[in-house]
Amino acid sequence: MAIVGVAVALAACARGSSGADIDATGGGGTDGAPVDSSCGALPCTGIYVAQTGNDQATGTQAMPLKTIHAAVVKAALSTPPLAVFVQAGTYPEAVAMKAGVSVYGGFDTTWKRDATKVTVIDGPSPAVTFDTIHVATVLDTITVKSADVTTAGASSFAIIATDSTMIELRDVTVQPGAGADGVAGFDGNNGANGNGGAGGGSGQEHSGSFFCSSHTVPAGGAGGTSSCGRNGGAGGNPGVDTSRGSPGNPGAGGTPGGQGGAAGLGTNAPALGMYGSSGANGSPGSNGAAGIIVGTFAGPVYMPANGGDGTAGTPGNGGGGGGGGGGGSTNCVSSGSSGGGGGAGGCSGTGATGGTGGGGSFGVVAINANLVLRASMVTANHGGAGGRGGNGGLGGGAGAGGPGGPYGGSGEQDDGGMGASGANGGVGGRGGHGGGGGGGPSAAVVCVGTATISIPQSTLTGGAGGAGGASLGNPGVDGTSTRAIGCSFF
Repeated sequence: MAIVGVAVALAACARGSSGADIDATGGGGTDGAPVDSSCGALPCTGIYVAQTGNDQATGTQAMPLKTIHAAVVKAALSTPPLAVFVQAGTYPEAVAMKAGVSVYGGFDTTWKRDATKVTVIDGPSPAVTFDTIHVATVLDTITVKSADVTTAGASSFAIIATDSTMIELRDVTVQPGAGADGVAGFDGNNGANGNGGAGGGSGQEHSGSFFCSSHTVPAGGAGGTSSCGRNGGAGGNPGVDTSRGSPGNPGAGGTPGGQGGAAGLGTNAPALGMYGSSGANGSPGSNGAAGIIVGTFAGPVYMPANGGDGTAGTPGNGGGGGGGGGGGSTNCVSSGSSGGGGGAGGCSGTGATGGTGGGGSFGVVAINANLVLRASMVTANHGGAGGRGGNGGLGGGAGAGGPGGPYGGSGEQDDGGMGASGANGGVGGRGGHGGGGGGGPSAAVVCVGTATISIPQSTLTGGAGGAGGASLGNPGVDGTSTRAIGCSFF
């Protein structure tokens, strides 16, 4: 019921019951100010503005001010506040409206209304603001333009009304500037490659018998190293005499090593060591979410619809070491050759960041404010394009398994078995791609919080929404093009 009461009061004010209307052709007061015949149809007590004026002047018709801002400030000092009358022309400034100070445009150089004369406020974003006003305040026969914005992801607002009531925009043309494009996300970093495993050593004679040598038994080849802890397993040590070779060690992540070979028994051919198992490849990261059709408002600030960040992949596992060859016992006791080390797993690529959303183009934005938009036209510009989502980093390459040790020759290894090669590590998973930023919205009017806007005899037109940002994962959604966001018209 409170909203209906406000609506009725505003409608009555717009019909002129409060004396807020102006008749530029003669008769009718303005905001209750007395009309003097020497000032035509306008009150001599008003504050006057012309492009030829001077802000140090008195503000009369004969000695007008130069800027609307200065006139509004001067008019607000009086009790009750005075009205401001502005000659045609473009005024490159931002105007902060004051309670009870109504601004009327469209006057020629003789201070008469002329339909061919246009008064333009062409300022930065926002060009006109109403803040904490709760008495009848009118903007009449004015074109309001806000500039295109250049800061990445920023939005252009022509008019913002905050925490205010009894605001009327009458015969006003509103043309906000274009929203700025969002920023591309950062690509993820590529994962480090796994290092290869070392090769095994050759079999050696290892005997205490007369005429036999006692050489050092070779150790298994070392596993490849990894900067992300996915090392390969070491190769198995060889057996000596009648003992079988040791199995290869498992790679990081639990990859099994190969079994060691059986020992030779007299003239029997010894079994070879078994190859280790290859490390499993890492999993790719998740892609970031796409920026949506419209972001959110935090008071008078538009928060663009940013794309989500991708997550990191998982690293590949290390390869298992090869099993050592079995020992030999023909002639002199000997060892087999040792197993090769497993290759290390590749590290994961990191996730990319999402592109940021494009800025919007907004004609009239009301935040917890109630206003009337009468006989007016609001045409939004285009929203900014969303930023490209970054590309996820590539997973690191797998380290190769080291070869099993070579045959030590008939004078050394004799019938000792051959160690097996270590297995390759797994490839690291790539990072997730960043989501594309959502395109900037284009809306003639926006209502935030408890705001309401009535639009009798008015035309609202949305411009083109900004294009959504590209992504190898989830591209951003194009921004909305609409007459209104969040408004319930009455």
